[in-house]
Amino acid sequence: MGRADWSGTLHFSTVNGSISVAVPDGFEADVEGRTVNGGLETDFPLTIRGRFGPRRFSGTIGDGGRGLDMNTVNGSLRILRR
Repeated sequence: MGRADWSGTLHFSTVNGSISVAVPDGFEADVEGRTVNGGLETDFPLTIRGRFGPRRFSGTIGDGGRGLDMNTVNGSLRILRR
């Protein structure tokens, strides 16, 4: 993504595949993620809210704000620095 200044929440979802979102430096968001068979990778410090489990996480990057919701059944979730 060239810019990370959307309003509201972006939703990404797939059944068989990973989700990779590449965002610029200074990215801030409230992040939710769920996967059944996969993992989590992020290039940004992620402050976890609540419990962190092997299949679900909820957290904040930076000061949070806009939402990023990622869901997959068979795949990993990645938040990468562009």
